[in-house]
Amino acid sequence: MRAFIILIAVLALSACAGQPRQGDPAPVVRVTPRPEQAPTPESAESAAEDPAVAEPQTEVYAYRDPAQLPAPEVVAEPGPTGSTVPALVSEAPTQSPTPTPTPAPVEQRPSAPSVRSNAPAAITPPPPETPRTAAVTTPQQAPAQPAPAPASSVSAPDLPAAAEALARQAERQRQSGDYAGAAASLERSLRIAPKQAYLWNRLARVRLEQGQTGQAGNLASRSNNLAGEDAAVRRDNWLIIADVRRRAGDAAGASEAERRASGG
Repeated sequence: MRAFIILIAVLALSACAGQPRQGDPAPVVRVTPRPEQAPTPESAESAAEDPAVAEPQTEVYAYRDPAQLPAPEVVAEPGPTGSTVPALVSEAPTQSPTPTPTPAPVEQRPSAPSVRSNAPAAITPPPPETPRTAAVTTPQQAPAQPAPAPASSVSAPDLPAAAEALARQAERQRQSGDYAGAAASLERSLRIAPKQAYLWNRLARVRLEQGQTGQAGNLASRSNNLAGEDAAVRRDNWLIIADVRRRAGDAAGASEAERRASGG
């Protein structure tokens, strides 16, 4: 079948070629094809050297089949470091930019201006020197000791044996300075003979020597109430009362007691 078709085509061509052309010959036209100027792409170096173009220029690109075009490439813009050759970055899938946290604004308070006083500081004159005086140290006076009680000239009367023994023991203790022991012995003796004015007089004398003037005056007054006609005991009691009043500052009372002690 294929050979048959080829044979028919050869016969048809032979028939067309054998017939003579009738009429004027066809004019011969010479067509000179205009050469197409290939576009000159900008070099990467010229684009890097002159990135800022004042006016846009018309660019001519050769026609290419869109199906045969490679994937577009993105030319990175020159960075601020002034590099001469920009890097070619392949297009990557678009990703949403990660938001950068914005720092919170810091409130700045205006600092208070330091105020400096231009006025000169007041100069305080030094205090005038005072003449130095030698410090005189006065010796401290010892507190006044109570005046010693007047000597007693009272003799012991007839007493019960136990009371007399305690009275003698109390007198020895008083003369040795054991006033507490003497007072205790006299109190024990008074339990035996509470009506004896002599024992009350001895206890009043011990309290006076102890410095218990108030109690000594009361004991002397009680002894006077029990003395009766015993002049020696009464005289010694008034001397004790005069000493007590003098120590209390009652000079008139002390003089009156001394007058009565002398029998006035």
